[in-house]
Amino acid sequence: MTKALSEPLPLLSSLGHLAAAGALILMAGLQLNDPDPLYWIAVYLLAASIPLCQLINLSSTVAYWIAAGMILSGLLISATGFADYISSGDWSAITGGMMDGKPYVESAREFGGLAIAACLLFFYRPKVAT
Repeated sequence: MTKALSEPLPLLSSLGHLAAAGALILMAGLQLNDPDPLYWIAVYLLAASIPLCQLINLSSTVAYWIAAGMILSGLLISATGFADYISSGDWSAITGGMMDGKPYVESAREFGGLAIAACLLFFYRPKVAT
């Protein structure tokens, strides 16, 4: 009886890993029209490799910490622009086109994407040996 209850868990876990990786790969693809796509694509693809490694039972501790560092640095770089976006109160600007008068929109988008990546990566943090 216990075995029957645990059978769906590997499938659900695999689907979760695929969904996380798929979301991050999609986010990398959205960067193709960005003025500076290489950094952002690298961040999202490296982050996507973490759930994919989990899916095939590979250790991803080094990749995890590199991705975490890249995400943290991106969050720090885009934080001031995100704060400008918040203080502007122009909530609809995030979905609109880029304008010279609103440079904070790009930073807000970058910050939001990296915050999503950071939240996903949180679930893949390396286990601490006890």
